[in-house]
Amino acid sequence: MLRFFQYKYAAVWVFVISIAITQAVAWYIFTVEKAREIELVQNESAHVKQRIEAALSQSNNATSMIAIMIEHDLLKDHFEEVAKELLKHNEYLDAIQLVRDMVIINTYPLKGNEQTIGYDLGTNSGHIREVMLTSSSNGLHFEGPFKLRQGGVGFVGRYPIIQHDTLWGYSAVIIKKERFIRFLGLDSTGMNKSFFYQIKKQQEGNNYIPLFNVHAAKFSTGIVHEQYMPIGDWIIQVKLRNPVYLKRSIIFSLGGIVFSLIFSLLLHCKRMQVK
Repeated sequence: MLRFFQYKYAAVWVFVISIAITQAVAWYIFTVEKAREIELVQNESAHVKQRIEAALSQSNNATSMIAIMIEHDLLKDHFEEVAKELLKHNEYLDAIQLVRDMVIINTYPLKGNEQTIGYDLGTNSGHIREVMLTSSSNGLHFEGPFKLRQGGVGFVGRYPIIQHDTLWGYSAVIIKKERFIRFLGLDSTGMNKSFFYQIKKQQEGNNYIPLFNVHAAKFSTGIVHEQYMPIGDWIIQVKLRNPVYLKRSIIFSLGGIVFSLIFSLLLHCKRMQVK
């Protein structure tokens, strides 16, 4: 071993071997840390989806109940009373609607939603597409986020009503943006200490806007996870705010280079002294 260190090119070989080892470790840190952060974002994305599904189950219960009552001629003139009770027991809903054919005929509460009464969804191509998706799904389907006719931004979930084997219309729920964000456990910025969030329509159009437009996060780069929710034709995006995998691997890599260089120089100086 001592004879090796007296070899003319020992310092060079030590530098090469040390560089190889430290850079291999740096690459290992890079891959392990990146995989850990990808898993972190995937888990957070799954949690967001679970929170949405849990909240929207209330929408399904409310709309399907009204649909069943109309299908069996049980609702009659009691829409307001039924809607009032449903809202009382469904904290994630802002309003309940009835749509006959393509025209909104009832909204509860009426106060603040007066402009919706008599509105024909068929006058808007975006609404037509979403109503068709509702009919084809034969279940609850959400449109939005978009600017609501009564003001603000929100979502409308519609459930098809079949009476006497004919499409009667739709029962619907309205969830405003503020309430939707609240049950996600977020604030209006769409971010927290660890993540950026975004929810948007897969097929974007002039009517639809991203849920969060405060932050300017680019979801095309960085540690990002996307998943699709067919109930609203939504893309859920979650991005890690401060990934550290690259920083940690670069720091170790540079440290390895410095260590290898210093160790090789010391070895070379020692050899020259002995010589």
